[in-house]
Parts: sequence; C-alpha cells; structure tokens
Amino acid sequence: MRYPVLIIILLTYMSISGQVRNFNDIPNDILLQLDKMGVDGSPLLNSHESAFLKIIFKDSLKGFDFINKKVGFIKISGEKGKIHYFDMQKKHFVDEKHPCDNGTLYIFDASQKEESGGYDAGIVYWNKFLVPIDKVVTKLKK
Repeated sequence: MRYPVLIIILLTYMSISGQVRNFNDIPNDILLQLDKMGVDGSPLLNSHESAFLKIIFKDSLKGFDFINKKVGFIKISGEKGKIHYFDMQKKHFVDEKHPCDNGTLYIFDASQKEESGGYDAGIVYWNKFLVPIDKVVTKLKK
C-alpha cells in the first residue's frame, strides 16, 4: 500500500517542481499586462508572454529565453494554442477558484525544433504525467 502512495507523491512533485505556483510570486508589473497575453493565435510569443513564462518556469529554463521564441501550447485533451492557455491564467488571476495548470515546459534541441515545425519549446498542461518529449514534438508537428 505504501508504494502507490510514494509513487503518487513523486509524480506530483515531478509535475510541479520548477514552477511558480501562485500569482503572489509574479511581479505586479507583469500581472498588469495579462490582458496583452494570449490575444493572438500566433505561436511566436510577445514580450509580455515571454516575461510571464520566464517567471512561471524560472527553475526549469536551463538558460532558455522565451524572447522571440515559437512555443506550442498543448492541452492533453488535444486542444492547442496559447489563447486557451492564457485565458485560463487570466480567469485564475481574477478568481483563484478557477482551475489553472501552468503545465510542463519542454525545451527542444535543434533536431526537435526542426521536426516540430520550428517550435523552440512546448508547454503541455492539464496532464497528470510527464509526456515523452518526442510525443510533444509529434503533437506540435501536426
């Protein structure tokens, strides 16, 4: 019985490590720009989106910079797009009871970038488990 509990705790820790977990950790000057995030369907991030994601994933970046990067957003149910992702963030900011998942950041190397169609990174959200990076690349390729 104790092994399943340990596995659940480990998986939970793995999916939330390296992330900001609430808006109190995000500077107000960035939060005041939420209305300028996710306003278009372009995978190319604007400066406000880049600054927000840099804070959200600050412990996972490993030198990666979001500025002028093409990032794919994948909800595990199959939806794609930053509009949906940032809409969820905005609703959670207004009402903390609204569910929100920052997701997991996947940073691509040169071959993964080419295979994905030019994406520099992907963010998978509303997924209980880590997705292999090759599957993230394949989903963005479609």
